[in-house]
Amino acid sequence: MKNLLRTFNFFMAFIAILFMYSCQDEAVPEEPSGVEFIFSGDRVSTAKAGAADFKKNGESCDMAFASYAVIEMAGTSYTIDLKTWGDNFKTDLIELPPGTYEVTSSQLYDADNNPLYATPKSGSEFGQFVNQPLPFNVNVENYRKIEYDLEALCIEEFTPPQFGFIFWDIAIREVKNLCIFANYCESETGHKVASLDAFIYPNASETSEEDLIWSGSADGDFESGDVSNELLCLKFPYDPSIPKEEQSYYIELFVNGVLYEGTMPLDKIDLINEEDGYLHLNENCDEDYDIFTKAGCETAFALGNNTFTELGLTNGRWGWAHEFTEVQDGTYTLDIWAGAGQNNTSNGVEVGLLTVEVSGSDITVTYDMSPGYTMSETHLYLGDDMPTTVAPGQYGNINNLEAATSDSFTVSYSGDGNFWIIAHAVVCE
Repeated sequence: MKNLLRTFNFFMAFIAILFMYSCQDEAVPEEPSGVEFIFSGDRVSTAKAGAADFKKNGESCDMAFASYAVIEMAGTSYTIDLKTWGDNFKTDLIELPPGTYEVTSSQLYDADNNPLYATPKSGSEFGQFVNQPLPFNVNVENYRKIEYDLEALCIEEFTPPQFGFIFWDIAIREVKNLCIFANYCESETGHKVASLDAFIYPNASETSEEDLIWSGSADGDFESGDVSNELLCLKFPYDPSIPKEEQSYYIELFVNGVLYEGTMPLDKIDLINEEDGYLHLNENCDEDYDIFTKAGCETAFALGNNTFTELGLTNGRWGWAHEFTEVQDGTYTLDIWAGAGQNNTSNGVEVGLLTVEVSGSDITVTYDMSPGYTMSETHLYLGDDMPTTVAPGQYGNINNLEAATSDSFTVSYSGDGNFWIIAHAVVCE
């Protein structure tokens, strides 16, 4: 009996040893480490007001159109699919080894590769409207999936610099800079600094909003002492793998509202920077605009009862806003003037009529050109509040046209009879 018991004990010990070794041989599944981002979206206008419901703000800012995110961490760009996550959207897992990673760029794109949302950088114009602007660090631990909540703002018609970027395409690593200064001349006062608005496109055949590479402006305020008000420094993407003489970009440049256009090769930018450091246009009032030629189109505004300078929106750029007060349902008209630099209609030409039809809380604004003039663009601001920008691309209502003689917008407001309008157009002969 004792021998039988001893044999049984040996057998059980042997089984225990086998079990122990078999457990050691079985690999314990390890959860991959990394980070997932959960995006919530908002519009700049509602973020300013403290609101946070992006779903109420129209299709152009519907985050449901976002297909993927492009996130840059520690110098590496990750393109990650998005999925619905409650009321928000979540990226797939970005697998990373343990460590600390700095997030420097975060943008959401639709299925056609158009940027929809972006997280602004700290110190940018819009950085104050999110709780966690870029850059910030994420800490990745072994065998843990870390979730980070990240706010993004709808891009709409805003420009990359307002979010703290040079271009939306973060793959662009090299940039060529060209600063431009322009004069205009008056018979009595002599040389003055012109306002500048620039739009850079791939070439003269690709000039849609989707093709826009970079835009910027300088208001020509020499008295401010701020060089950025006088010099406009353009940003051009540069690919070092391609000879500079084979790279060029098409520029639309508005000088005091008058459109000039031209194609700038990158090797010429280097020559200008080496010789003078910047490009001086119309230096001696001799109409020398270097590569730029006058396009036959000028910026135009409806003549309002407030200039941009009177409203404190700018110190140098011309243009008007009109404040309507206690108006009744009916029709109102304003003259449209082109090229009226310094808000002086004697410098410009009357090119059309703006008709404002008020019906309850709906307002229809119609541009009608005088014979001999057409429009290539219209931009309209209409709202209960005084406008806060002179940049037409940020007015909220935009139409790109082809030699149009008439155009209209219908916009709703509170209906209390008090509203503001800025009506802008690019007018061509």
